[in-house]
Amino acid sequence: MSSFKLKLAAFGAALFLALPAAPALAQAGKAPAKLTFRLDWKPSGAHAPFYIGKALGYYAEEGIDLEIISGSGSSDSVKQLGANAVDMALVDGLVLAQAGEQRVPIKSVAAYYTRTPIAVISPKAKPITSAAQLTSGAKIGSKRASSTYQGLTALLAVNKIDPKRVNIVDIGFGVQPLLVGQVDALMGFTMNEAIEAESAGMPVHEMLIADQGVVAYGLTLASGDRFLKAKPELVRAFLRATRRAVQYTATHQQEAVAALAKSVSEMDPARELKVLGKAMPFWSVQGQDLSSFGTQSLEGWQQTVETAQRVGLVEKAPAAKDLFADGFLK
Repeated sequence: MSSFKLKLAAFGAALFLALPAAPALAQAGKAPAKLTFRLDWKPSGAHAPFYIGKALGYYAEEGIDLEIISGSGSSDSVKQLGANAVDMALVDGLVLAQAGEQRVPIKSVAAYYTRTPIAVISPKAKPITSAAQLTSGAKIGSKRASSTYQGLTALLAVNKIDPKRVNIVDIGFGVQPLLVGQVDALMGFTMNEAIEAESAGMPVHEMLIADQGVVAYGLTLASGDRFLKAKPELVRAFLRATRRAVQYTATHQQEAVAALAKSVSEMDPARELKVLGKAMPFWSVQGQDLSSFGTQSLEGWQQTVETAQRVGLVEKAPAAKDLFADGFLK
């Protein structure tokens, strides 16, 4: 097996149904339970719900003393969860599928991004609007072995395009190659590279790979099997507070970013407001409202596993039913 296959990939709003009352733990006045939650990466506008939820006391009302920890990639989060070093974490769906193949005892309890936010980003003046255009000779920039390169691999596979027909240019991270015309498009995240390019003065067109046949969960809220078994009510309480925070964030975006900025130094609120705006559509199932936040299914996980196979992240596919735990979001 290649080192690439062994490497973990580093990778308005609608009203909800009435939320359940705060659990007995909070109502009885008991000391809140500590819960450590690790982000997938450094705090950004995409994580604003957790910060505004904490600031407004949503987690405290559920009997939770929430500690939010900055992340360094989904693969590191998997290791932390597997070692029971943190209670819950944001983990990319494809990385979780790979962890399943390696029998790391963790599961998704809710989808944070119900689909992948990876996109083909091109100048609006000369956009790439379909997968078929990738074979037209355009130079497509991507960092090999990165999560966005895996997204490109999946995009080609699902559209039955031979990679040899695509002019792929191995570039580093950042959007400079696109800005200077070294490439005609690049692979990136809608809430990252697309914002960077436009901030640098280049209006861009985004072709989401999720709209071109790539079906896979994006970020998921995951936990270790031991924690799920030992403290199921605490997990349910965390998800209730998070759903409530997501709902509030959708209608109070500036306030949510302000709570984030207050907790994180050297934060550019204007930029993170844009990041938040890009992240919000992924909180719900496409075509549905925010009441679908967190939705995951056996079919969705089976498709995520199949995508993981296409990009070479797994060889022996794990059983989709073993990758998620249902019923915690009720």
